[in-house]
Amino acid sequence: MELRHLRYFLAMVDTLNFTKAAARLHIAQPPLSRQIRDLEEELSVTLFDRSGKRVELSAAGQVFAERARQILAAADSAVIDSQRAQRGEIGRLAIGFFEHTAYTLLPPILREFRQRFPGVNVELRWFPVVEQVNALSRGDVDLAFVRPVSNLDPLNKQLILEEPFVLALADDNPLAGKRQVSIAECAQHRVINFTQALAPDYHAIIARLCALGGFAPSVLSEVGQVYTALGLVSSGFGVAIVPASVQRVRVENVVYRPLKERAPKSETLLAWKHSTRSAALLAFVALAGEVARNHFSGK
Repeated sequence: MELRHLRYFLAMVDTLNFTKAAARLHIAQPPLSRQIRDLEEELSVTLFDRSGKRVELSAAGQVFAERARQILAAADSAVIDSQRAQRGEIGRLAIGFFEHTAYTLLPPILREFRQRFPGVNVELRWFPVVEQVNALSRGDVDLAFVRPVSNLDPLNKQLILEEPFVLALADDNPLAGKRQVSIAECAQHRVINFTQALAPDYHAIIARLCALGGFAPSVLSEVGQVYTALGLVSSGFGVAIVPASVQRVRVENVVYRPLKERAPKSETLLAWKHSTRSAALLAFVALAGEVARNHFSGK
C-alpha cells in the first residue's frame, strides 16, 4: 500500500463516482478502478458497495476513510515539519551561557530569536566561563557563549562581540568628574580584579593595564563575576575595569568612563562542535551576530 492508494480511495469517498474521481486525480477511469480493487484485495475488505445504481461507501470503507485521512494528514505534516526543521524553524537547542552575558548579550538575542523562531525549544544552562568548553565536550549543551579562556581550536566558533573595557566607579568618586580616565589615575584607588581561576583572560588584561599605570590591582579584592564587582563599586569599595556592554546595566551609584589607554578587547564568541550541523543552531549564530552588531556596535 502506498500513499497514492489512499489518495485514490479518498477521491472516491468524496465523489462516490469513478468518473468524477478519475477526473479529480487526472487519471483515466480504468486504472482508478483497478487501484481500488487492488486495495480491497490487499485489505481483504469491501470498501465500496457497487450492487445498486449508485456506488456507496461500506461500513469497512467508512472506518478506513477516517484512518486514511489521519495518515495523509500526518504525512503532509511530516513533510512540512521536515522542511521547517531544515530551515531551522523548529527543533531543540541547548545553549550554555556565563554570568554577564545573562544581562548584556543574551536578553536581546534570545528575545529576537524567540520572535523569529517560536517553534525552536531553547534550553538555557549556566556554567562559569571556564567550564563552557567542557560543557560542549560532554554534550551538556549544543552551543555555548565562550571567551578565549580555553582551547577553542577543536570547535567551530564565531566572534559575536568584540568590545573595549571601561572603568566602573562610584558616582561620588573624584574620577567620575572626568570624561576620560587614565589608568595611572586609578593608582590611588583600589582596583578590583577578577580571580584567575574563573576569568583568566580578564585577570591578565586588568593586571597588564594596571602595570601600564605603574601599580598592581589589589590581590585581596578579586571577585568571580562582573556583577559582584559592580556591587562593590556601588558601595565605594573600589573601581573596576569591565567590558563596555556592562554599561547597559544600571547599578545604583555606579557610572562608567572610557579609558585613555588602548587595551586588549573583550571577546565573546559562540562555539559548537564540528559534528553539530543543526539548522536551528546556525540560525541562532547568525541572528546573534546581527543582534550584537545592532545593539552593541556603539559600545
